[in-house]
Amino acid sequence: MSKIISSRRLYLFFALAFSIPLLFFILLETGLRVAGYDDTQQLFIAPTGDTANGAYLTINPSIARRYFPQQGFVPQPPNDLFRKQKPGNGYRIFVLGESTTGGWPYPENVMFSRLLEQRLADAFPGKYVEVVNTGIAAVSSYTLLDFMGEILRQKPDAILIYAGHNEFYGALGAASTQSLGQSRWLITSYLHLLQLRTVQFIRNGVNEFARRLHATSDQKPTTLMERMIGDKSIPYGSPTYQLAKANYAANLRDILQAANGAGVPVLISELVSNIRDHKPFVSVDDGKNPPADIVYAQAQVLEQAQQFDQAKAAYTRAKDLDGMRFRAPEEFNAVIHKVATEFNVPVVPMKSYFEKESPHGIIGASLMLEHLHPNTDGYLLMSEAFFDAMQQHKFISANWDTSKILSAASYRQSWPVTGFDRAFGELRIISLTDHAPYPPKSPGQPSIDNFQPRNKAEELAFKQFKGEFSYLGGHVKMAEYLEAEGKHELALREYYALISAMPYSIESYLPALNARKVTPGDFEAAHRYLRQLERLDIAEPGKLAALQRVLEQQEKSAKN
Repeated sequence: MSKIISSRRLYLFFALAFSIPLLFFILLETGLRVAGYDDTQQLFIAPTGDTANGAYLTINPSIARRYFPQQGFVPQPPNDLFRKQKPGNGYRIFVLGESTTGGWPYPENVMFSRLLEQRLADAFPGKYVEVVNTGIAAVSSYTLLDFMGEILRQKPDAILIYAGHNEFYGALGAASTQSLGQSRWLITSYLHLLQLRTVQFIRNGVNEFARRLHATSDQKPTTLMERMIGDKSIPYGSPTYQLAKANYAANLRDILQAANGAGVPVLISELVSNIRDHKPFVSVDDGKNPPADIVYAQAQVLEQAQQFDQAKAAYTRAKDLDGMRFRAPEEFNAVIHKVATEFNVPVVPMKSYFEKESPHGIIGASLMLEHLHPNTDGYLLMSEAFFDAMQQHKFISANWDTSKILSAASYRQSWPVTGFDRAFGELRIISLTDHAPYPPKSPGQPSIDNFQPRNKAEELAFKQFKGEFSYLGGHVKMAEYLEAEGKHELALREYYALISAMPYSIESYLPALNARKVTPGDFEAAHRYLRQLERLDIAEPGKLAALQRVLEQQEKSAKN
């Protein structure tokens, strides 16, 4: 009998020993939830200051804190909105990617998704087309995979992907400072566990302690790009290289598997880089491959000899051998094609679009700003490539009414991107290249410290860059300057750029609708934007009616 009692007591002891910490965890988790503690929050939240009776959701501006817990500043996603309840005639697209997808370094009117949405809406006037851009700088495919569950719950009709440059140095990448090591199982498990408030609480406590421990008063300003670099020299084909490639392929498979299981079609794009006009960051002499700088110099010689095909191959090889891996190697494009084939997913032939528009088919500064971000012409080209692929593969409808499809040239001409937008983007690039991993600048090269505006657009963009006024204020000031110069059409373009960048903010429409109008084309555009306001349902009915009356009075006065 005593042995039985002893066994029962032993069992009870182990049961209590196990249940006490479990009970503590349950109580702590419950308490944190009741208190509203949620450092990662949901991917989609109600927008701040929503005037549409809570009809919309937007991307959580703090969502990147999931992946950058040690950073004081975290990159933000675009400010895209979409309806909580998808309309019966709705067609909802989510765009996944990194800084290029988010349109960096430009304002949001330059994102390829903005022009794509306009073209699709024009091609399908009976559809309520929503293109929601979730691109965030310095994230990797782990972020895209982590987003999938929440995106699929929003009932998308299609998913577009442009991602792969950040698999080494992006958050949770194989050689990133924001890393949990190199075990994919550990990383994906961690992302799942982050849904627990207790895990968030412990993570934040550890990170706060680490920040206090390493805080110094003489830290030099750096860029996010510089802060993300862990391993600065990764040889081609090395274990770290192979691991990043394998993890990228596995993440893409899981993303496409999730979409396939939900019945959501996916379109994934090839990756493009500046191969001609950007030297390798780091040359590695590993005894197996030639140093990247030697191959790059050979490419320049071949180009000078007008051997353009061989030059392009050598430039591409030099990019692949670059030991600092901010540009995806061509093997990643091979991964995209291989995984896409496994799931019968079409691939956007982005390289051919960029090569066709580049001198001698070699992608360089004519379409790129630095190592991989497109200029405004490049972003416009991306929108064309995605649009053409969607039409070719019968997204939205099996039959596209070609009579409603305007030419790419017409959109190039009307796209509301201005000198102010371009100047702001160039300033961001100058600031980026002022810091490592870029080499120190010579006295003649532009830097933020010695920047001298050459025109009004650069002057105002520089002031906005320094935070003297908002993006809206910058465009309004530029428009007022152009109006004073008698350049009415260019002034209106500034207002239209505002609307393209902030289509869900009524404040962005007011300057355009209140501007002096003198031509029929001006009124046509104004009526179009009023219809857009009515369709989006973001303006109070009384305010919308007042704007309509003002426009009618202006139109009557112009006729007289």
